[in-house]
Amino acid sequence: MDNNNTTNRASGEPSAHGANAAPSFACAATLKAAGATRSLHAGGGDAYAAKAPERACGRAAAVPAAHRIDPRVSLVCILLIGLSTFASASVAVELAAMGGCVLAGIWSGRPSSALRWTAAWAVLFALCWLCAHSGVVLMAVGASLAMLRRMLCAFMMAANMVGTTRTGELAYSLQRLGLPKRVSAALCVMLRFAPTLGQEFGAVLDAMKVRGIALSPARVLRHPVQVVENLLVPVVGRVGIVADELANAAAVRGIDAPNRRTSYYELHIGAADALLLAYFVALAGVSVALGAGVLT
Repeated sequence: MDNNNTTNRASGEPSAHGANAAPSFACAATLKAAGATRSLHAGGGDAYAAKAPERACGRAAAVPAAHRIDPRVSLVCILLIGLSTFASASVAVELAAMGGCVLAGIWSGRPSSALRWTAAWAVLFALCWLCAHSGVVLMAVGASLAMLRRMLCAFMMAANMVGTTRTGELAYSLQRLGLPKRVSAALCVMLRFAPTLGQEFGAVLDAMKVRGIALSPARVLRHPVQVVENLLVPVVGRVGIVADELANAAAVRGIDAPNRRTSYYELHIGAADALLLAYFVALAGVSVALGAGVLT
């Protein structure tokens, strides 16, 4: 693993090198243009030129700015969805929450992700129905699956936010919401750490395939100790290194600075954001009324 990839993972910026992050022709042209800008504008122009590749090649850059939900609205909607799905046991409320999340995913340019989450909810609903009609033994399993099914809507909105929001935008949103700096830093690191951990698992699995140690259920059952040695030990070692890299990246970016931070990104709550927020506020109100017995 080269130094460029390691640095980019820790800082949360998109990598422009490496086998797993090869830039497209458009991104390569943008990088060349940024280099030319740096050479023409010495001093004050460097700050903008250094940011240009991120704007063009970032993970969230594929979603048009007009079709991205404001992170502040997404955070509030996640809380409202959790309140709606747990305040009452109505399946109609869950369907309404899932419908709002699906519309948000389609609006954000992620229809395939919305379809997968909807399919997962439908599978959990079918399993809950089967457990409820299979006797007392499986009723406890059905209750656990029902709890997971209610949480799925909030998970779907959170996944949509993570997939369309840069780390800097999320940090700025948390600051605008008035959260303490340590809390916002912990949330940003946590959300950045999850995809990084998935990348580390993928890298270790690829290395195992190269060595002829393909992971399969049969191998796990026959050689569990070998699986732990070949898979989990390298991942645990990398987790400690990645945690140090994330901490160093946060320190370099002035996470401990006493001054109020400015942001490169500009966030605005648009009409679609307000409509989505109003929808989930109304849904939460209806769910609370149903749970309290005001509505039947």
